[in-house]
Amino acid sequence: MHRKRTEQQNDPRIIKRSPTEVAVICSPFTSSGMNSATDGVMYNFSTHGSYLEARKKFNTGTILIVRTVGHKKVSLSKEDANPRLIGLAEIKWLKRIDDKEKHRYGIGLQYIL
Repeated sequence: MHRKRTEQQNDPRIIKRSPTEVAVICSPFTSSGMNSATDGVMYNFSTHGSYLEARKKFNTGTILIVRTVGHKKVSLSKEDANPRLIGLAEIKWLKRIDDKEKHRYGIGLQYIL
């Protein structure tokens, strides 16, 4: 039996996102990826992905290893999940964020594992 999926089921943005503010290190999933590592901050996450801001620009489609290295600054209720300590994720979108002191990149990630 073939079931048609609705637009709502295909849209990962409908999944509840949990706010957080935790330091992360990101690097491309390659043998030389650690040479391209950058630090950043994860601002929200769900079971399917996360949003973070990093100092380095990557291309969409790049697979990143994302590892949390800091403590959460936003307190979550006991019912909320915690962000993954380490995971593989694909960059689905990227945007440049300019401020007066530095350039950052907002990165939308979809978890692979």
